[in-house]
Amino acid sequence: MRVLREEEFDAFSSWFNQYEEERWDRQVEQDQKSGPLRSLMEKARADFEAGKCRPL
Repeated sequence: MRVLREEEFDAFSSWFNQYEEERWDRQVEQDQKSGPLRSLMEKARADFEAGKCRPL
């Protein structure tokens, strides 16, 4: 990394940030479908439908 010129490092950094964002999105999507977020989403939906929510 230290041997890269500034513009090469900037290009790599940009690519890596995009890669990490896509990886994060895939993980959240996977969790949303079958993982830990599922029960939280179901509770939030039930609370909303029961009128237990208020505007922020």
